[in-house]
Amino acid sequence: MNIDRLIAPQYTVDFNFPDIAPECITLPNKVPIYIINAGSQELCKIEFVFNAGNFYEKNALIANAVNALMREGTATRTAPEIAETLDYYGAFLETAISRDKATVVLYTLNKHLAKTLPVLMDIIQHATFPAKELNLYKTNQKQRHLVNLQKVDFVARNHFNKLLFKDTPYDLFVEANDYDALSQDQLHQFFKERYSGNQLYVVMAGNIGDEVLGLVREAVSAMQPESEITSGEYLNLQQGRQELLIEKKDAMQSAIRVGRRLFNKTHPDYYGMQMLNTILGGYFGSRLMSNIREDKGYTYGIGSGVASMLHDGFFYISTEVGVEVTKATLTEIYKEIERLQNDPIDDNELDLVKNYMLGTFLRSVDGPFAISEKFTSLKDYGLTNEFYKSYVKYIKQANPKDMQHFAQKYLNKSELSELVVGKL
Repeated sequence: MNIDRLIAPQYTVDFNFPDIAPECITLPNKVPIYIINAGSQELCKIEFVFNAGNFYEKNALIANAVNALMREGTATRTAPEIAETLDYYGAFLETAISRDKATVVLYTLNKHLAKTLPVLMDIIQHATFPAKELNLYKTNQKQRHLVNLQKVDFVARNHFNKLLFKDTPYDLFVEANDYDALSQDQLHQFFKERYSGNQLYVVMAGNIGDEVLGLVREAVSAMQPESEITSGEYLNLQQGRQELLIEKKDAMQSAIRVGRRLFNKTHPDYYGMQMLNTILGGYFGSRLMSNIREDKGYTYGIGSGVASMLHDGFFYISTEVGVEVTKATLTEIYKEIERLQNDPIDDNELDLVKNYMLGTFLRSVDGPFAISEKFTSLKDYGLTNEFYKSYVKYIKQANPKDMQHFAQKYLNKSELSELVVGKL
């Protein structure tokens, strides 16, 4: 059989939407447990999700330090003992921090859950943050920060965040002396307030039988809430264009960031901006990549994104280029934005983007662990499974006029902030 490699294969955008709505039980201490019972393998993922992200910290880096140092020792276990126990039973523990949430996740074989779950519970209830480990953490992280300050992409990320979110809880600007200010008392206080029963929900995914569920129910039921804590009111400030140049005379590259405050995934225009973003810079075949990498050769990579937080959101374009083409790159970025505003996208290009987005979504819900991640990304916003059904429906029905409308509404240069680190 001869195949003409110059002809793209036919494709279809039709598929059956997977059900990602979990079962929910609420314990007597009011902690909800969400259960995604799927898969044939005898293993499970137990995820504890706390209201303990950067949004809630009173001083920089506290949330990160607490989340990173939890496993470094408890009242009854040292860090080596924790690691050895988990390794012995083939389990894996990971912690993660975001702007709004902090997670502690256990991956374990079902038959070993009775041995591994107590380790997890000990960490989230009795972490001690030993002084030796805290001092080592501060030294290492400060040194890494100082090294990173020589990298234009790191400096751009740090300052672009401040440019967009100054004077809000999402202002995560970090300076070297912020590491020196960290103390055990700060970590203990944040841990006590935020890693408690009334700041928590649990997501279980995998082959969840009665025995597995029973062990988790018993363990989580013992968690006691601290007093209710309010986080204060968040003010979403309107913002116009800002420009900032951080010059580095010896730089070989310039880091470029262009973007704006936007909205989160509860906004009715979120779907449209996700599709517009994909066209502009959200995949390898995007317009920014085709122009600035493939045609002009200014960079190895350029991309854009739409980020959602519980109380805010933002759009951004990000790249690093040779200093001699900094201005030319900015010109091409705005040129591509203007193209989207002035000329409706071709139907063939739009169909390609639709196919890419639907395929990416299908891969993202492949298996119980992936489904659990999709669920947690909705739960915090009070959204349901209907969000993704509507998302798929929107992708299929979007048209060129929609994309032109969103480009004109949200990508006006007068509302886009611009940061360059390097040379202009």
